[in-house]
Amino acid sequence: MKQVLHSYRTGELTVAEVPMPATEPGALLVRTSASLVSAGTEKMALDLGKRSLVGKAQDRPDLVRKTLDKVQRDGLLATARTVVARLDEPVPLGYSCAGSVLKVGSGVTGYQPGERVACAGAKLANHAEVNAVPFRLCAKVPAAVTDEEAAFVTVGAIALQGVRTAGVGLGESVAVIGLGLIGQLTVQILRAAGCKVLGVDLEETKLELARAGGAQAAVLRSGDVTQAVAALTGGRGMDAVIICAAASSNDPIELAGEIARDRARVVVVGAVPMDVPRRPFYDKELSLLLSRSYGPGRYDPAYEEQGRDYPAAYVRWTEERNFGAFLELCNDRRVDVRPLISHRFPIDRAGEAYRLLSGEREEPYLGIVLTYPEREVARTVSLGKATEGRALGEVRLGFVGAGAFAGSVLVPAFARSKRARLKTIVSARGISARHLGLRFGFSDASTDFVDLCADEALDAVVIATRHNLHAAQTVAALEAGKHVFVEKPMGISRAEVEVVRKAAARSGRIVLVGFNRRFASLSRRLAQHFEERASPLAMTYRVNAGRVAPESWIRDPAVGGGRIVGEVCHFVDLLSFLAGAPPVRVQAVGATDSAGSSPDAQLIATLTFGDGSVGTIVYSSEGDPAFPKERLEVLGQGRIAVLDDFRTLEMSANGRRTYARSVGQDKGHRAEAEQFVGAVADGKPSPISLESLCATSLATFAIEDAMRSGETQVL
Repeated sequence: MKQVLHSYRTGELTVAEVPMPATEPGALLVRTSASLVSAGTEKMALDLGKRSLVGKAQDRPDLVRKTLDKVQRDGLLATARTVVARLDEPVPLGYSCAGSVLKVGSGVTGYQPGERVACAGAKLANHAEVNAVPFRLCAKVPAAVTDEEAAFVTVGAIALQGVRTAGVGLGESVAVIGLGLIGQLTVQILRAAGCKVLGVDLEETKLELARAGGAQAAVLRSGDVTQAVAALTGGRGMDAVIICAAASSNDPIELAGEIARDRARVVVVGAVPMDVPRRPFYDKELSLLLSRSYGPGRYDPAYEEQGRDYPAAYVRWTEERNFGAFLELCNDRRVDVRPLISHRFPIDRAGEAYRLLSGEREEPYLGIVLTYPEREVARTVSLGKATEGRALGEVRLGFVGAGAFAGSVLVPAFARSKRARLKTIVSARGISARHLGLRFGFSDASTDFVDLCADEALDAVVIATRHNLHAAQTVAALEAGKHVFVEKPMGISRAEVEVVRKAAARSGRIVLVGFNRRFASLSRRLAQHFEERASPLAMTYRVNAGRVAPESWIRDPAVGGGRIVGEVCHFVDLLSFLAGAPPVRVQAVGATDSAGSSPDAQLIATLTFGDGSVGTIVYSSEGDPAFPKERLEVLGQGRIAVLDDFRTLEMSANGRRTYARSVGQDKGHRAEAEQFVGAVADGKPSPISLESLCATSLATFAIEDAMRSGETQVL
C-alpha cells in the first residue's frame, strides 16, 4: 500500500510502498478514502526535519540532556549510532482520515466490516491506504456526511474541545484569534451554539470565510480590534476569547487580555507563547485555560489503547464522543467544511501538498485533502533482494518485531553473521519492517506472522516483539518447524514458560532466549578466572537501571510483565552461568518510601544456586542515569574479579592483578547471534539448555513472590 513517510534526519518526504498493517486487538483496520493534511502539526514536522542537528537539539533540550547522559554512560560512538538510527526512522505523517472498515480487531464491539468511520491520532490515522486505529479514536460517519468531510474529524474535535473548555453559553460573545482551519471550525461551532462571534486574523480572505461561516464581525489584526469588540458587545468586552493561532510572538495572549471583559475566560488551543501579561489578567481577574487536543482520554493509554471508557455521568464529553458530536454537526449542516477545502491531491501527488505547506509552492491554502484509489493492497512487499540459491551452511532467518532494540542491536548482530541470510522481517504496522528491511538487506517486509511461520524457505525465526507476545509466537514458530531465538523474557507468567517448554521439547528444535550477557567476551574471561574452583562463589551485581515512564508498556504487567520479569532475568542468567548451576532458592525485598509506595523499581534479591554459590542483585531505577549501569563483583577460591559495565574486567589471584578491556561496550549480542546461527547450521544443541532458560525465567517470578510475601521461595 502507499503511505506518506518523513525523515527527521534528512527532511525527505516519500510516498512509499509499505505492507498493509495487521489487524490489532482493540483496533479497526480501515481502508482510507480521504485524509486531511495538517497545516499545523505536519508543517512543524517538516520544519524540524529541515533544521540542522543543532536546530533539532534546540527544539528538544530534554532529549539533549538524555543524550549527554548516554554519552557519559555508553560512550560517544554508541550514542551517535543510536541517535542517527532514531533520526533515520521514517515517521508516518497524518492524523485525520476517513474510510471504511475492513476488519474488526478482537475485543471491539459496535463496528462491522463495510461501515464508514472517521479516525484520529498521530501515527495512527495516517496518510496511508489502510490504517489500524484503536476504536476509541474512531467514530461512525453519518449518512449525509461524505468521507472527505469526515476526514476533518480531528481538527473538528480540537475546535469543539476548545469551545467546551471555554464554557460559553447561548448569547455570549466570543472572540476567535487565528482563523486557520481550527479557527474557522471554532467560529462555526460557536455560531451553532448560539454565540456572537468576532474573528481576528492577519489575512482578509480568512475574515471573509469566517463571516460566511457565521461570524457577526471579523477584523484584521492590523485594524481597530478594540473598536470592533466594543461595537459587538456594547463596550463590555468579550465573554470569552479562544486563541486558535499558531504564532511565535506573544501578541495573541496580549490581545486576549486587552479585549476580554472582567472575569472572562481565555482559552489557548493553538501553539503560541504564553508570557502572560500580569496587569490585564490580574486587573480583570481573567481565567486562563488550556484546551488539550481532542478532549478527555487523549494521551491516556488506558483509554486510547486499552479501550477503557470514562463514565458519561462523570466525563460527558470524551474525545470519542467529541468525534461523534462534530460529525453530527456536519450531518445537520450546522458545520460545513466544504468551503474550507482549498486543494485536493491523490496520494501519489502528496509531495505537492507538502510543497504548499513548506512555501515552495506559493499560493494560499487552507484545507488540503488527500484522496486514495480503490485497489488491492498486500501484507508483504518485496524489497528487491533475491533469495534464489542457498549457500552451504546458510541459515535463512525471519524476524518478527522491528522496534528500537531490534533495529539498533538485534538485527545488526544477526546481519553480521556470514552464515545468516535475512529473508523476511515482520512488524505490526509495516513501516519499521520496510525501513529495517531496506537498511539490512532483507528480501521482504511484511505484517503477516502466520505467513512467515508457513514459509518453508525459513530455517529460524527471531522474535523481538512486546513481551506478552513472546510465548505464543515462540510456540507457533516451533509448531511450524522453525528454530527460535526469542528476546527475553521467555514468557510473562509461569504458565507461558511451561507452554514454551513443552512445545520446545515436542518440536526437537532449538530455542534460545536472548540472555546475551553470558556471551560477552569479558563474561567469558571472568568465568575462566574461576573455572578451576572447588568451592562456591559469592557474587554481587549492582544495576543502575534508570527510570521507565509510568505509561510505558514495559511497566504494564499484562504487556511487559514488569521490570523484574522483563530485565532482571538478564542478571539472574549471568549469575547462573558463572555458578554453573540453576537458582534453587530466592529471597527478595523491595524498597518503599515513607508513604509505603514503591518507586519504579528498587529491590535487592539474593539467590542461592545449586552448587552452593550465592548471588545478590541490587537493582534500582533511582540512581544517576549518567553513571555506568552495571557492576559485578565475584569472589571465591582465593580470587576476585570485578566486571565494570562490560567495558573493563579486573581480576586478582595470589596477589597478582590482571586487566582486560573490550573494544567499546560488548554485552554479547553479536556472539549470541553467531552461536545461535551456528547451532542451527551445524545441528548442534542450543547454546543455553532449555532447563537453564526455564530455571532463570521461573526465578524472576520467585523474586516477585518473595517481595510480596516476605518469605523465601524454593524453586
